[in-house]
Amino acid sequence: MRLHIRTIILTAIAALFLVTPLDVHAQRGEKSVGLRAGFTTRNTTAAAGLYFSYRFTEHFRFAPKMDYAFRHYGTDAFLFNFDAEMPIALNPEKTVNFYPIGGLNYSTFSTHKQVIDTAESIDSSERTNHFGLNIGAGIEFFPTQTLRLMLESKCLLMKQNTGGWINIGIGYRF
Repeated sequence: MRLHIRTIILTAIAALFLVTPLDVHAQRGEKSVGLRAGFTTRNTTAAAGLYFSYRFTEHFRFAPKMDYAFRHYGTDAFLFNFDAEMPIALNPEKTVNFYPIGGLNYSTFSTHKQVIDTAESIDSSERTNHFGLNIGAGIEFFPTQTLRLMLESKCLLMKQNTGGWINIGIGYRF
């Protein structure tokens, strides 16, 4: 099973290198905005969010992101990430980039508890806030000059609620 998955991943990466869409060059001041969806290992649930990125140089961009982890096992969260990304072109046309991610995170977690008594049912919640660090990597593909597709994986490190995040995204580049 693992060999089969690795073969599919390697084939997909090789196909990305063979595709030669329009000539796309990263420029200072380039911006992108889009939607993200993924999975978090913290409470094994789906996540959705928005992102924006601004490229300061060819190899550095700032990318604030906002995500929501849907409630599962009585916990949900809002996450605000302030990431630095360093894109490295993997082909001469610069349509496929690998980028390491590092950044700061502010998270607010809600824990919902339901107490069922014979007389009444009480639903209470408790909110905790945490600061943390992000570390990870991503790969992006530009099939056209304005369309950005990406896959990211990162670890959110904090005193409590440490977990992994895997996201796919689609965005508009301008």
